[in-house]
Amino acid sequence: MTGPAATDPSDARRAADLSGRLTVGERVVVRYRLPQGSEASATDVLGMLRSRDEQSLVVDSAFGQVTIPRRDVVAAKDVPPPPSRPGPAHQRVGVADLELLMAKGWVAVEQSALGAWLLRSAPGFTGRANSALPVGDPTLPLDRAVDFVEKWYRQRDQKPMFQVAGPVDFDPADDEVGAHLLGRGYTAGVGHAAGERVHVMTAPLAGLPPLTEQSPPVTGDARLQPEWLMAYGESRTVVPGVTEGVLTGSRGQLFMSVRDEASGRIVGIARMAIHPGWAGIFGLWVHPEHRRRGIATALVSAIAMAARDNNMPSVYLQVSGDNTGAVAFWEQLGFTRHHDYTYLAPADA
Repeated sequence: MTGPAATDPSDARRAADLSGRLTVGERVVVRYRLPQGSEASATDVLGMLRSRDEQSLVVDSAFGQVTIPRRDVVAAKDVPPPPSRPGPAHQRVGVADLELLMAKGWVAVEQSALGAWLLRSAPGFTGRANSALPVGDPTLPLDRAVDFVEKWYRQRDQKPMFQVAGPVDFDPADDEVGAHLLGRGYTAGVGHAAGERVHVMTAPLAGLPPLTEQSPPVTGDARLQPEWLMAYGESRTVVPGVTEGVLTGSRGQLFMSVRDEASGRIVGIARMAIHPGWAGIFGLWVHPEHRRRGIATALVSAIAMAARDNNMPSVYLQVSGDNTGAVAFWEQLGFTRHHDYTYLAPADA
């Protein structure tokens, strides 16, 4: 039995809908029909989606660039980064790939590319959204690439800052970019509240605690509500317009909250970023008067439930290395350190 012809209008619409869900710049897998007379009726291609127009997809695969007519697409989806080191699934992804994934979970208001480097600006709101992520090839010699980044930030009246990542407990001086910045007078941790080191921690979804009958009720909303933002502002400075842009800038996110039963006031929040195969946890906060009541664990459990429903088997988060209480909390839930990063800025910034 054969399927409908590729020229069938309903079939073409279906193929367009399937390929329309793909994200340009993401790793994707696409199954598509081969021309009549081919030995196989369909084949798969795995790689980075380079471009898409009304007629075709262009995928950079390990075997070269492949152009696929959209009318021939049978199935298509974004997929997580490939494994590059041993260990359980949440630890197998490489440092660079996880950094790039996390950058899509916390998107700056303004972003530019210098080759593979990512330049981010969200004036006055968080280091991640106001630093260069020097992962991959900037397509310029290193000294000229750093000159370009410094000029880019100073044109925006911001200090230049780099987010440099490496293995757990790495020394920035052992990193090529880090060593170059240190040689130019940069210092780790200068001017940033996170201090000299941030831990990226990951966990398998299966190991996170489930919601129980005793768990405080958790509400999830795909939209950023004013009341959630007000609660968020109790834990850190909110920059009107900028904060909202970053919090809602990912391809998908959920805003989790727990209310006090007596007052109805939001007393616990967390933000979940949604990726192919991964969930990200951001902004977990519980009001000081309501801590040690299981609210933080309930928020994590609610994120785990949403991740399970959306086939995301791995979870990541970022926590300041000097926040020993928070690190201990995450370790109790099953998170382990995947890698570290630090911010480097000019010592006189």
